[in-house]
Amino acid sequence: MLIINPKRINESIEIKPYWYNYYAGYSHTFTKGIIDSSNLQKNAIILDPWNGAGTTTLMASVSGFRSIGVDLNPVMKIIALAKQVTISDANIVEEKIKKIKSSIAIVLDDEDPLFVWFDKSSVESIRKIEKVILGGNVFKTTLDKVDSINPSQGLMYTALFNCVREYLKPFVPSNPTWIKKPKDENEKVLIIWNSFKERYKDLIREMIEGVKVVEHIWSSDLSTLVFGSSSNLQLEDCSIDLVLTSPPYCTRIDYGVATLPELSIISVNGKDEIDTVRRSLMGTTTVPKTIRPLSPDYGKECLYFLDCVESHQSKASKTYYYKNFVQYFKALNKVDPEVQTKILLV
Repeated sequence: MLIINPKRINESIEIKPYWYNYYAGYSHTFTKGIIDSSNLQKNAIILDPWNGAGTTTLMASVSGFRSIGVDLNPVMKIIALAKQVTISDANIVEEKIKKIKSSIAIVLDDEDPLFVWFDKSSVESIRKIEKVILGGNVFKTTLDKVDSINPSQGLMYTALFNCVREYLKPFVPSNPTWIKKPKDENEKVLIIWNSFKERYKDLIREMIEGVKVVEHIWSSDLSTLVFGSSSNLQLEDCSIDLVLTSPPYCTRIDYGVATLPELSIISVNGKDEIDTVRRSLMGTTTVPKTIRPLSPDYGKECLYFLDCVESHQSKASKTYYYKNFVQYFKALNKVDPEVQTKILLV
């Protein structure tokens, strides 16, 4: 098997279109090299239980293999779905963006989470774009919304994520996993509709051009993307041939906050729903008040490490870090044992 550097060092040679710049992502070129050198049978299935922005599932499709990508962050499922766009999907997108007009009627929710950064007219501009993406459909839950989205809609959402991100640059510090909030109403972002609409269309066109970098022609059912947990995969025995993945880091990266603007765009039920997603993600920085210690089954090295953390002289070690590590190891241990034996970690 070919092993090369997984880092995204030289983007100019990356086998990828213009997509979302995911902080925890790894190289498309690296991933394709691993898949092509794995001597997989033609009917093999590749799994990524922490699929993130969909690098594994995209490169599986490019190489002609079936794949399953699972992620508990709905934003990541949408972005991974966007990467599955084929040339025919791109043609659909070009037709849909012609429907983006200032006359689109919008009824705003007073609790819309986008109000954290934007004023009313700006939130209306964002929601007009989203209404075109969804074709006017309304959903009761984010799960229903995300499960209804097809690749062309995924591409349109991803362009919207990127467009909103550009407007939020003043609130993105040097640490890309944290998003600041305005101190008062005067600091909120003002979006001018025509400029926003044209910039959004430009981003769409860049992504469509990116689709042509690699021949995006494959069956629509080649990749299965699941909005769900790695601890509840429900896979048939011996159904997976290769697991290529990068688990969430246990280094206090708050994946929920890192995608807070995107979650605010797609959320149906507002801040409480967003907070639930944030707390449910593996590697979350939020910890419960109390936590049960791990059983001896976790092994001597793991238990010794946790004992060192808990007994460390710093207060944070016993009150926070110990709980954080126990929570992380418990989540990791819930992954299907058969999957654990086949994981190739990045």
